[in-house]
Amino acid sequence: MSEGGRELVVRAVKESSKIATSMVSYVEARATFARLLREEALTEEEHTGVVAALDHRWPSYERPPITENLIRLAGDLAQRYALRGYDSIQLASALVCHGRQRDLRFLSFDDDLNEAAKQIVLVYEVSS
Repeated sequence: MSEGGRELVVRAVKESSKIATSMVSYVEARATFARLLREEALTEEEHTGVVAALDHRWPSYERPPITENLIRLAGDLAQRYALRGYDSIQLASALVCHGRQRDLRFLSFDDDLNEAAKQIVLVYEVSS
């Protein structure tokens, strides 16, 4: 699998003591894997492998629960920064995690999401 920015993600994960993500990241990853399989960018065997790797690693990631407060915060972020729904949930989840841990790096390859994260100043982007 050769997605843009993959090396950066691998390096950032290796350099981190803890990985945090939104609960919606699971479905986003699975949807991406399925798309890559349909586009024949992954073989059946590779697809099975990446799904298994995700399932194996998923429990080790910090994942703030999707609560009413998180959803309302995500709605506010979506409106204020013109974000898509899942992107606003990702950013809201990062803000929740930031409240628990001050040393947080925010990793996204979406320019609008990165810009919103920069404007909030509580998190900062790692980009290529």
